[in-house]
Amino acid sequence: MTDTSIVTSALRFAAETYEGSFRPDASPFVTHLSETADLVAKAGGSLDEVAAAWLHDMVEDGHVSLDAIRERFGDAVAALVAGVTDPDDILGAATIQERKAAQARRLAGAPAGAKRIKMAEQISILRALTKERPRSWSLERSIGYVEGTRHVADTCREVSPFLNEQFAAAHAAAEKAL
Repeated sequence: MTDTSIVTSALRFAAETYEGSFRPDASPFVTHLSETADLVAKAGGSLDEVAAAWLHDMVEDGHVSLDAIRERFGDAVAALVAGVTDPDDILGAATIQERKAAQARRLAGAPAGAKRIKMAEQISILRALTKERPRSWSLERSIGYVEGTRHVADTCREVSPFLNEQFAAAHAAAEKAL
């Protein structure tokens, strides 16, 4: 696989995997992945990081195993996806604030690439919350999510001034929208 084709392969795999999946605002789910990957690229992320950004939700969403990602995209991409995938103990956190605090603790020792992807993902979700709160999320959960993203952003702050600026704007807009 050539350097740039890893991103194209990840994009195609994500588009196929999430075909027919939509966000609460009725946009295709792949727009979240696209926005995340675009932010990672603009923050200076490597091609492996951009590819992993396209794939970052797949394991957590139960679409594919980490081993399958490793087999298809290599160790570097799989390690980045693993770095942003919440293990079961974090997924089972009692509150969204506890989940975000656990994510922040876990990311503290993560490589810069995983932190860039997580920051970009948080920005994308915050931007979506300014448009429409997911039907399955109570107002309390939405507010908790927005508050909890600060833990993640504080942990990942050193990876990109660009992402810090984007996070600050998205966070302020989400707080105002809720």
